[in-house]
Amino acid sequence: MIHKIFRKSGAFFILLPFAFWMFACAWTQPEQQGDRLIGGPCRYKSYPGRATILSITESRNADQAEIIRFNVKFSFTPQQPVQEKYVHAEGWAFDLYGHDFQYPDREFLKKHNIHAGKVIDGIMQVIVSGTCTPVLFDFPGLRPEK
Repeated sequence: MIHKIFRKSGAFFILLPFAFWMFACAWTQPEQQGDRLIGGPCRYKSYPGRATILSITESRNADQAEIIRFNVKFSFTPQQPVQEKYVHAEGWAFDLYGHDFQYPDREFLKKHNIHAGKVIDGIMQVIVSGTCTPVLFDFPGLRPEK
């Protein structure tokens, strides 16, 4: 009976997004579990180190009219051991992204002289609280000029 009222009145399409919004708000609120904060603002610990470019391959997009982009893989060696047990940089290959959070284009590679074997100073950011991306990389030498 109720589902017939919702179907006829269209209220289902109004209430469903509202219910989803309420659930999402409750889901994203910080929650304390013991001494750990779940959700809320994120904090990271910095590990300076060096990235070595492993490979560069062309990334094919569905739309060939777009700018050609490249999948650049790198390894990262921190200067000091990573203390967080859930992060292992050794033996992993990571993707390098450009300023627009997409694979870099040819201009970006040329401007920064990026090629296989190149070593770049960087910082690995490891999450210590919150529920954001667990590991981020920052390469100050690759930042856009202001």
